[in-house]
Amino acid sequence: MEPETKLWLTLANDDFQNTQLLWKNRRYGATVFFSQQAVEKILKAYIVEFRKTLPPKTHRIEILIQAAKLDLSEIDSPAVDALSKAYIRVRYPDLNKQYYTARTKVEPLVIVAERLYIWVKNKFKNH
Repeated sequence: MEPETKLWLTLANDDFQNTQLLWKNRRYGATVFFSQQAVEKILKAYIVEFRKTLPPKTHRIEILIQAAKLDLSEIDSPAVDALSKAYIRVRYPDLNKQYYTARTKVEPLVIVAERLYIWVKNKFKNH
């Protein structure tokens, strides 16, 4: 495994763990942020390891999925663009308060992020 891949995987794992802790403590805006970050970083690890190239410098999950050449139909094509939008919205206090103050608003994003994260992580196990 490439050293850069290991670094991205470590960062992704840390963000995924942060997501779980923040969710448990009802810190919904931060949960959204770290959910997106965990997915972004594991995709970047995938690109480095399996595509043998540097990942694009972007936070948009849909662009990273394309660069990774992954087929989202394998996991019923979740709405990854919603996760990308959430990453931007959560960084602005007015939008954060508008969209991410309740569990019911955040849970669908957390579910998508978790599915994506685990799906990509499992591809490393089979490598």
